[in-house]
Amino acid sequence: MRKTISICLIALGVIIVASVVGPIGWHQLRYNLKPKLIDPTEVSGNPAVLAAGILDSQYDDFTDSSTWFPTAPTRSGVASKVRYYNLSIPALNVNNVSVEINGTDLKKNPIQYAGTATPGDYGNTVIFGHSTLPQLYKPGDPVSIFNPLLKIKKGDEIVINYDGITFRYVVRETTEVHPDQIEVLAQRYDKHELTLITCVPLGTYLRRFVARAELVN
Repeated sequence: MRKTISICLIALGVIIVASVVGPIGWHQLRYNLKPKLIDPTEVSGNPAVLAAGILDSQYDDFTDSSTWFPTAPTRSGVASKVRYYNLSIPALNVNNVSVEINGTDLKKNPIQYAGTATPGDYGNTVIFGHSTLPQLYKPGDPVSIFNPLLKIKKGDEIVINYDGITFRYVVRETTEVHPDQIEVLAQRYDKHELTLITCVPLGTYLRRFVARAELVN
């Protein structure tokens, strides 16, 4: 009887570990095999760097948006008529997510990164949203709000309702970058762009998944 219980407990432990490590490992493998759109500082294949990225998450508070791109210069808040607006991604069944302008606490809601263009203005509206292990995903929970973002595809629509005006964007590309690749935060003032960012592989903070869209209506 004791032997049977021990075997069951060991099997349960293996299943739990596999359910956590499996998705991370699979995502890492897919990343290493696919072409990179923006990745001039490829280091993800280095085991030491991989371990360091996991260990860093024990000390940095990644619910604070300022830790996501630590080499980015400090930005002042952007002027806006409103503090919050809504974001929807119909293809992912993400509806009316509240986004905070100039916020920092990702435990409360996604935030628009300080100093980036407000919706409808020329420039790049950059929105950070938290993600977590797939097993912990809860629709509407701010801590896992951007888990579905990894399924977004080129051509998908993103809808922003800002100060009573609806802006429709279409996804142009998706990619993954390292935290020192701050070019994804850059502002181009000849376009109306939208960039959504979360951390990957889900449950880690090794890289940033980026979906870039352009205003069409």
